[in-house]
Amino acid sequence: MDGVRVLVLIVISGAIWVGWRLYSFPGGWAFAFGAQHAGERQHPAQARKKVREAEGSSYRRVAAAKEQERNAQARFEERIRRAEGNLQRVSRPGPGELVEERGAAVLHQHVLLIAGEELPLAGLRVRFEQARHKNHIYVTRPDGTVRWTSFAHSEHEEDGVRRFAVRIENAVAAENAFRTRQKALIARAEKELEEARTSTGARDAARLHVAQTTSLHQNDHRRKAARTELEAAHQRWHSLTGKLPH
Repeated sequence: MDGVRVLVLIVISGAIWVGWRLYSFPGGWAFAFGAQHAGERQHPAQARKKVREAEGSSYRRVAAAKEQERNAQARFEERIRRAEGNLQRVSRPGPGELVEERGAAVLHQHVLLIAGEELPLAGLRVRFEQARHKNHIYVTRPDGTVRWTSFAHSEHEEDGVRRFAVRIENAVAAENAFRTRQKALIARAEKELEEARTSTGARDAARLHVAQTTSLHQNDHRRKAARTELEAAHQRWHSLTGKLPH
């Protein structure tokens, strides 16, 4: 079976090659394959090779210029995305990273959740209270309202609850410091975003290079000379065979 497939492939390949030969050198079997016309076939064949080489070299230069433009555009857009993300983080930070979860309380970088209720850390006051069967953590908001959560001794050791309360206090201090400098951080992030949006120098230079390379491609004397030579070779073939090569 494999031998048959190989034979079929050889036959198909041969048929394709014969068809291409007759297509490239029209006028009949003798002109396409005969040894007496080998010299005449060299002229269009060599002219086609020169066209392929000239076209390929010119197209590669244009393709390289376009690739540089795409890379410059990608870097430009990536810088803007990073600046936008930074502005988003400092102006609307959200809960932030998870710090610790204990009982019904979940501490994030910027908020404390107690039984699902979100308490922004800025300005909170924290108090630990020990009781007979439970320990409690109380947090007071800047408006004076109080929330609390309990930790049963059977589930949470006192030292662990105390450490958690201290961690909340430290997170509140960090949040207060962040809020103090947030205005400056936002101003800096906005400036970085504006600079990113106006930093079009590399992208514009790449676009200009594409335009210049494309213009050179369109007016490439080597391409034009190769095309002229190919047309002349085709005309000679037409004079010989009465058929104009494709």
